[in-house]
Amino acid sequence: MKRKLSLISACSVVVFCSGAHGQGLLSLGQRDEFEKKLPFSVNVGLGAGWDSNVNVSATDEKSSSSIQGKLEAQYNTGDRRTSYSVGISYNPFFYIDAPEGMDEFQQSASINFALRHRVNPRLTITDNLYFAYEYEPNYQIGASVGRRTQPYIYGYNNLGVAYAWTKRFSTVTGYTISGIDYDSGSESGENYLSHLFSQDFRYAFTKTATGVVTYRYGMTEYDNNFGDYTSQYFLAGLDYAFSRRTSGSFRAGAEVRDRDNGGNTTNPYIEASFSQSVAKQTYLRWYGRYGFEDADIGNSTERTSIRTGVSLQQRFTNRLSGNIGANYIHDEFEGGHQPFNDDIIEVSLGLDFAVYRNLVLNTGYSFTTTSSGVPEREYDRHILSLGMTAKF
Repeated sequence: MKRKLSLISACSVVVFCSGAHGQGLLSLGQRDEFEKKLPFSVNVGLGAGWDSNVNVSATDEKSSSSIQGKLEAQYNTGDRRTSYSVGISYNPFFYIDAPEGMDEFQQSASINFALRHRVNPRLTITDNLYFAYEYEPNYQIGASVGRRTQPYIYGYNNLGVAYAWTKRFSTVTGYTISGIDYDSGSESGENYLSHLFSQDFRYAFTKTATGVVTYRYGMTEYDNNFGDYTSQYFLAGLDYAFSRRTSGSFRAGAEVRDRDNGGNTTNPYIEASFSQSVAKQTYLRWYGRYGFEDADIGNSTERTSIRTGVSLQQRFTNRLSGNIGANYIHDEFEGGHQPFNDDIIEVSLGLDFAVYRNLVLNTGYSFTTTSSGVPEREYDRHILSLGMTAKF
């Protein structure tokens, strides 16, 4: 599977001079990264924390203090015709009081790349790449299992071509390859590689409102060959620009999923997003999605999910800024020995205070709770953190 995932990063190198646009939770309501002023920045941080339920247990909670590091670098460059950004991050993590059977040392790393190239006034090519090694579920991506298991590799690359046929009518053709690979042998059956082809037909009714009709065709293969399926999406929606810095997007329709070991099923599919930026002091993002998802439970062939989340970043003064976020996931598992539901709520908040111009004090708190039809899957978890970040 890791060999297959390496194709995602290889694909991004091939399209470095061509490019694409993101899809799914990675792109819903995101800001334009090319508006950043600094061409190159580096952040180095060190902190400490406390986790109330390191082993994510329903009945035998084990807490631990921790030491964590942070290294981030971002490079942005380009002009009105060609722009791109590259970012990398590495986060080592050491549990001081790790429970028996759990690794004391954990780490995560990621690389992201975005390219936009305007070939001519009619033709634009874009590419988005995200490749990560994680040990916690990332609710903003929505690809891994909803609770911590073992570290995993996630890869995603999307290539897209937009062409304006007239002043009002345009098309966007896209191809996305994505996949996940778990280190845990118990989760290896959920490793998959997915290919998604998409075609948008767009018509601008006004300068702010654009109607969209979308067709998508996807193919997903699992390592266990049990969950393999193909999907077709038939969607219609609207993109609306409320102002230069405020926009929303909505799609609704149906997904037809044909499973190799589960028959043919049709289900409603909805996705939506909203983002707003105010005077470079406030940034608000909301996303929502309803539809089929990959099961992530070995004896379940089907999962229907509702995902929604909101994040707010606010600069209060030149020195003080804060952020708050919340995510909710409702999962309905079918096709196993006993159907059941999961509900996950995750809330986080943080404050950053600039002690000096390039030295920032970081504080954070997060809370996660899971309720489930399977009592063993339920847990509560609190995480506190305090650290310093140097910016260069």
